[in-house]
Amino acid sequence: MSNVHVIIPAAGHGNRFGRSNPKQFTIIHDKTILEHAENIFAQAISIHSIYIAVNPEEDIFKKNSFDFSDKTKILYTGGEHRSQTVFNSLSKIVNEVDGDDWIIVHDAARIGLNASIINNFVDDIVTHQVGGIMALPVPDTVKKVNNNQEIVATENRDILWLAQTPQMFRYKILIEAFNNFNGIPTDESEMVEALGLKPVIIRGNMSNFKITYPEDLKRAEQLIQTIYQDKND
Repeated sequence: MSNVHVIIPAAGHGNRFGRSNPKQFTIIHDKTILEHAENIFAQAISIHSIYIAVNPEEDIFKKNSFDFSDKTKILYTGGEHRSQTVFNSLSKIVNEVDGDDWIIVHDAARIGLNASIINNFVDDIVTHQVGGIMALPVPDTVKKVNNNQEIVATENRDILWLAQTPQMFRYKILIEAFNNFNGIPTDESEMVEALGLKPVIIRGNMSNFKITYPEDLKRAEQLIQTIYQDKND
């Protein structure tokens, strides 16, 4: 039976976050954002192993202790951009996984999921030939503009979705996708699509937002507070 492995790219600097420290190391309720993200997958029975990919020069793990599970290993495989970090990580673990194993890539700055959602996501994807991603349907009218910011068309929002992570594909498909893609992809799915394959979409939820700007941190704090209250009730 194929195993499911998780790669969490955590080598970014988070320039849009407006803080000197990378956002994945920001503390929310006594844990870093990265720890919250890792914990989601650590609790999921469907997940075999977790790899956290950080900058090769990152020394925070030498100076601080982190609450990671036994499933988790730190990889110093960070690259110039997110996709390079993922590719470096895939190359690093080549002898630890099988070509038919599944790889989940998940943003370190998305902490609004839980183990049950992950298990259901995995159950849905493993039956698909290609793999798939979590996403949300576009709720608003979408306008296409030219270089002068003038509207040139109104898009059909019924066929548009906002991609999220997790994104899950077989190891061998991801490696092939990386090796054949020209340029810097926006996500793993874009590279798989470029192979002529059609990933499936699994509907996500609004709590699975990405912490990108300072104002997102307050939303994340409120989200974690709600989760803690639910556990204690």
